[in-house]
Amino acid sequence: MVSESRQTLEGSLLRFFFKNEETGFAAGLFLQDGEGTKVRVSGMISPLKEGQQTILHGAFQNHPRFGRQFKVESFELEIPRSKSAIISFLSSGLIKGVGANLAEKIVEVLGEKALEQIEKDPDCLLSVPGIGRKKAASIQESLAAQGNLRDVMLFLAGHGLSPNLAQRILKAYGNQAISLLLANPYRLSEDLIGIGFKKADKVAQKLGIDEHAPERLQAALLYCLKDAVFGDGHTCLPQNLLLERASKLLLKPKEDFLSALESLIETGRVVQQKLPGFPIQTEREDPRVWPLTLFKAEKELAEQITDLAKSPKTPLLPDLSSKIAAWESKSTFSLPQAQKRALFTALGHPISVVTGGPGVGKTTLIRALVEIGMQGGLSLALAAPTGRAAKRLYEATRHEASTIHRLLEYQPGTNRFLRNPRNPLEQDLIVIDESSMLDIHLGWSLLQALSPTTHLVLVGDVDQLPSVGPGRVLGDLIESGMVPVTRLTQIFRQAQGSLIIENAHRILEGQLPRLPKNGEPRADFYFMEERNPEKALQLIADLVTTRLPQAFGLNPLKDIQVLSPMYRGPLGVHRINEVLAQRILPQAPILQVGNFGYRKGDKVLVVRNDYELELYNGDVGFVETVDFEQRSLVVEFPEKSQLFNRDQMDILVPAYGITVHRAQGSEYPAVIFALDQGHFLMLNRGLLYTAITRAKGLLILLGSRWALERAIGNCDENLRHTGLGRFLAKEVIGDGIRPERTSPETS
Repeated sequence: MVSESRQTLEGSLLRFFFKNEETGFAAGLFLQDGEGTKVRVSGMISPLKEGQQTILHGAFQNHPRFGRQFKVESFELEIPRSKSAIISFLSSGLIKGVGANLAEKIVEVLGEKALEQIEKDPDCLLSVPGIGRKKAASIQESLAAQGNLRDVMLFLAGHGLSPNLAQRILKAYGNQAISLLLANPYRLSEDLIGIGFKKADKVAQKLGIDEHAPERLQAALLYCLKDAVFGDGHTCLPQNLLLERASKLLLKPKEDFLSALESLIETGRVVQQKLPGFPIQTEREDPRVWPLTLFKAEKELAEQITDLAKSPKTPLLPDLSSKIAAWESKSTFSLPQAQKRALFTALGHPISVVTGGPGVGKTTLIRALVEIGMQGGLSLALAAPTGRAAKRLYEATRHEASTIHRLLEYQPGTNRFLRNPRNPLEQDLIVIDESSMLDIHLGWSLLQALSPTTHLVLVGDVDQLPSVGPGRVLGDLIESGMVPVTRLTQIFRQAQGSLIIENAHRILEGQLPRLPKNGEPRADFYFMEERNPEKALQLIADLVTTRLPQAFGLNPLKDIQVLSPMYRGPLGVHRINEVLAQRILPQAPILQVGNFGYRKGDKVLVVRNDYELELYNGDVGFVETVDFEQRSLVVEFPEKSQLFNRDQMDILVPAYGITVHRAQGSEYPAVIFALDQGHFLMLNRGLLYTAITRAKGLLILLGSRWALERAIGNCDENLRHTGLGRFLAKEVIGDGIRPERTSPETS
């Protein structure tokens, strides 16, 4: 093919003849401006939309089959330059010293050619009220420094995106924002936290995506799958359920999504497979659909656990019976048979599980395991999913304990762990507490990092809420039959007088809690009925600020934690925080940052791990100082004080009231749990049980009796769609290797 000299064509794309979304190559018919000449064009132009005004750069060629056509080397879009777009750009924060009011004045005086005029002659700004020569020079300098970002911002604002959203897109994608959004505007809901499918869909419509476009249907399916993972904790969904969710989202028949789902499967973005099992079990089952990463995590985790369970059972310590007896003699404490069985299993099997409710001695067992192991010369590591749980583990055992992320040496910059199959953990024994909080990603990462000789013991209460992240690792592991499990049920003598312990077990059995009778000594469990949620909220405020401190000597901020099932509603977390902050700190000025307001003295909670700041999910602190000019906080934590600038505050939330999920892994001297009929979607037995077991010394259920009975009667809370349990059970069924339960007598 012979090329002519390089040229520029201005016009719009009429239609495509061919388009390859993966490579970006496309061919079509282009309408030139002016005389209306139609030209065949080809090149990397698939991101363009039909009818879109475009400038093409390239050269004409004579193609042996298609004749004379224009070979596109690059293209650019006509940037919308409406007054509103220019105002959004000038006031976006990119131009130093220009806010919304000044931007409006500039455009009012200089019109739609404002930017060009400023670039050529900054003195034109002197005609705008409030701008002097120094300010004019500063504005021109900022404008020049933006380069290509100016066109990106104008493009985004010109398509109706809000300045805040445009800034976030600009920050995420930089100069590539236009081409990336043209290629796939739905990536916004995948890449940017806080931008859901509906917002991305509006952007797509503004950019010309047809409502029946395959990329729109695929994006809807991916969003529904992502929402199931991060919203509901599933690792996969039955195919029909996924199609139903997408159908409801876009108000289209389920059948419209079948080809879109097939495309996602073919390109490897999702995996479709039936779960293993007996034919009579699986023949009528829907295939499951996983995001690719979760499918790999569940399959590989199942393989890792199976390999561990099949490996030779080599006891870590000889003559364990005498070592247990020596420990009992030294501690003047006799371990029940179940605890002894758990010790033999932990030290004799490569992987084992210990589960049980409150007061049954899980912590005592860990302490015995640690002390016996250390006396036998074993190297040990203790860890838990959250910082608060790790701290409790240390306080109970006096042995160093860390988060699992720290144990695996997490690297924030790369989002990877240094401990992996090439650099495994070297301890003889690793104990993970609060294992009910293990999600599939963390479980997979942990098992990946074990050396072949390490014994792993998972300790947790399987009846608590499952992990916040996707999966139910502990529950699937127990139900699969692949690993030895010790379930502790005997309540220790020191816990037998506690109504908190007794009622936690009653609720698991579907019974109403037993309440103290008139004339009984002061109890640790109460129910205060108040059906009106506003009155209940004021009663909570009275209890926190005056009644409990006076009656029990509790500190309102440090000793009492209010829990709620939900964020919204009259008895939701947001409203509880608002009322308690106002009641406890009525005169303190408020620094508003995003959705939250902070004041000196506020109780705050860290909601995710930050390894650079050495702060961990679940850490509680108190605002020490508020700098309104710098928009920053200093928060006092037990180990240190930490400065937070505005960009770092997104790891903090007010903590007078928190959700039950946020409280997982933590214990508090006193807990008030708010119950309201408006919470009915979240009310279940596992949630109530988890809330009750957060309290060490005092538990008050406050609110609607109907809500209490609803929670106890609803035991469907753990029905997550996962594959791990069935992948493991398949190996048990296929090989007949169900590991025997080890006991002191058989070891």
